[in-house]
Amino acid sequence: MSSAEDRYRAAISTMDAAAREQDEQRGLRERRLAEAQQQVREGMRQELAAAQKYAEHMDELAKRKQSAGGWATEKTLADKSRESLMEFGVHDEEADTGYTNYPTPSYGTPAAAAPPRPEPAPEPPPAAAPEPQRRGRHARQPDDEDDFSSTSWLV
Repeated sequence: MSSAEDRYRAAISTMDAAAREQDEQRGLRERRLAEAQQQVREGMRQELAAAQKYAEHMDELAKRKQSAGGWATEKTLADKSRESLMEFGVHDEEADTGYTNYPTPSYGTPAAAAPPRPEPAPEPPPAAAPEPQRRGRHARQPDDEDDFSSTSWLV
């Protein structure tokens, strides 16, 4: 009987190993699923934030256009957030914005002389006067009757 018991124990151990492997694979799948869901959530949050910013920007442009009487001109649609701020020096949070920071003028001391400007390139000579337009064969001759320049309209 020992051989039957050995076969039974071997079968039980094989089944236990298969069940353990299935549990490990299920756990791995669940972890991967949770990681993928987390990545999707983060991506959707970022897309939602970008979409909200875009919607706010489009609403602002629509308000500007409406306040300009429906005219969508370059001045109406220009980014006014930078123009309306008065800045005195560089702020730490704006140090890497890409905008050029100009030095603050000192009104008590004279400024250093600016380098001389380069001479502009000479303009080419004017072209010859264009030839007067020729009138067509059946063109009307100007009528003196249609000349109202000597008429006083205030009489």
